[in-house]
Amino acid sequence: MKALFAMDLMGGKTVRLKKGNFSEVTIYSDNPVEKIREMVERGAKDFHIIDLDGAREGIPIHLELIKKIRGEIHGYMEVGGGIRTEDTIKLYEEVNIDGIIVGTRPLQDREFLKSLSSYKNIILGLDMYDGKPMIKGWKEAVDIDLKEIIDESEKVGIKALLCTAIAKDGMLTGPDFEGLERILKITRIPVIASGGVTTIDDIKILKSMGVWATIIGKAFYEGLIKIEDVMALIE
Repeated sequence: MKALFAMDLMGGKTVRLKKGNFSEVTIYSDNPVEKIREMVERGAKDFHIIDLDGAREGIPIHLELIKKIRGEIHGYMEVGGGIRTEDTIKLYEEVNIDGIIVGTRPLQDREFLKSLSSYKNIILGLDMYDGKPMIKGWKEAVDIDLKEIIDESEKVGIKALLCTAIAKDGMLTGPDFEGLERILKITRIPVIASGGVTTIDDIKILKSMGVWATIIGKAFYEGLIKIEDVMALIE
């Protein structure tokens, strides 16, 4: 299992939100590149980077900063936020991003979802709240059959499903194990668990469930989980 250490970018800084709420922001670093370098030195290898301003605007805002971050990371790196066109996907391919997270448009436009079969590194973002996928930076719900979307994703060749429990995100209350179990039972696509990871025990359970990767965010920044402990568990 991969441990993806999260970094959310907003206004050129490293931040975290509560439940995706842009009005509840905690700043953790004014220098994201330096912060990434520090995390790599402590043993982190794989990363989950989100352009929050991009998610809100629908276009990449932190592309140049993400290029600099890519230069510091030698492992797996996935990026999301505002990736809604094939041109944007190609921009991130040129930066050698391993996982390109697309969330809003495929859930609104099935033809766009089908077009993603042309790319090998697409991560489909399933941001769930009250059993419904959310789009546009978690601001709008879509009335959609989740099983149908997952079946279509299998046909398209989606690399992984990024399953985020919005109600858990940034709350340090533990992952949505039940929601993840439901998704694991209906798909062969690798699953990335996001939202609520708080303790090493949470990571142990997710590993035992067979998720492909888990995202570690606020728990790391608040000092509840150490990089060294995570890497000792998964390696």
